[in-house]
Amino acid sequence: MLLSRRDVIKLFSAGPMLLGALSARASTAPKLVIVGGGIGGAAMAKYMRILNSSIQITLVEPNPSYIFCPGSNEVLNDSVPIQDLTVTYDTLRQRYDIKILQDRATTIDYSRKRLHTAQGEKLPYDWLVVSTGPDFVCEAVDGYNPQLAQGDFPHAWKAGPQTLKLKKLYQNMPAGGTVVISAPPMPYRCPPAPYERASFMAEWLKIHNPTAKILILDSKSNFTLQPHYEAFWREHFNYGTPQAMIEWVGSHAGGTVQTLDAANRTVITSAGERIKADVINIIPPERASAFARNNDLNLGQAWVPIHPYDFRSQKDPAVFVIGDTSEASPMVKTGYMASNQAKWVAQIIHAEITGKDPGYPLWTNNCVAMAGEDFGMTITATFRFHKGRIELQQTLQSPLQDNPQLHALRASVARNWQRTFRRDIFE
Repeated sequence: MLLSRRDVIKLFSAGPMLLGALSARASTAPKLVIVGGGIGGAAMAKYMRILNSSIQITLVEPNPSYIFCPGSNEVLNDSVPIQDLTVTYDTLRQRYDIKILQDRATTIDYSRKRLHTAQGEKLPYDWLVVSTGPDFVCEAVDGYNPQLAQGDFPHAWKAGPQTLKLKKLYQNMPAGGTVVISAPPMPYRCPPAPYERASFMAEWLKIHNPTAKILILDSKSNFTLQPHYEAFWREHFNYGTPQAMIEWVGSHAGGTVQTLDAANRTVITSAGERIKADVINIIPPERASAFARNNDLNLGQAWVPIHPYDFRSQKDPAVFVIGDTSEASPMVKTGYMASNQAKWVAQIIHAEITGKDPGYPLWTNNCVAMAGEDFGMTITATFRFHKGRIELQQTLQSPLQDNPQLHALRASVARNWQRTFRRDIFE
């Protein structure tokens, strides 16, 4: 159909009115602002959009991409390139209509419900979701600090440049060299990961530096999936013998690392033992993020206290806190747990918008781990809200069996789970 000159004039005259109407609609739409573009924050943005098409969603994240921590230990033994773990925010922006603000959140104005950023933005919100991950308390080990972590003593507990640095350090140490891994006290993100790390390093060293040693000095008296790891180490690395490539010393035997003498590449344990090593990998204790602490979300505590039903902060009911930085015991600190917390909070917010009942929360945590490229393990835990608190309902883990085919199958499941999980959050 051809338009007359008069029709064209009417159409263009109506343009400003139409834009004005759209602008007014946008200004009145409910606003969700999310701080942190990791697993919890990205899941929050995606699943909030799936539930609600009208809400404005802004994700504030200083980095242009995110590197998955799940699977990052496999970078250390050359099984996976770090590029395979790196994702961008393009799909969230383009497919899910999420505004990605590459900026650093600084201050919450609770009274005006605005989030301030380092670049001077003042973002109004109806709901604010904080998913910033933990901070690492390097100073908990005397002599250790963030500067050393960025240099020759990387903790590599946040996937990225430190992961590649640690890989270079241990793969280039002299023949017969020693790696010390200092495992932190609970709680920390991904409980089995220090022992998975030791296993993957040992697999590489067994081929390239077979007289090398790995000493795990632990701030705990036991660890997640310990029977599985120890069985694998006995079979492949002479664990428990004088020829062992891997040795584990728990806190009950004085294994807690208390001091780092960086100049002499030496650690001092709670038993007073001085241990010199070629590579020292101190995984520090964790606490709530600096953003949470600077805005008093943690109320002076190590982690941010939340209301266990809906993950609202105890500081302000319009602010939700999910993921590692929250105090949600007995939930463990994993990316999968953060993603499920995000999906529940999205239901809570959608229910407020629509006036519907959000239902009853039931959370699961699926954890996959590997002791070797052909040895996988799984743990599933279920949690519910009951009598005003979060309760652990049950925990199921893969049994320890002398069956190489099952071990290999579970390792394949672990790798497929990691790939599927990345797609679930960022695609």
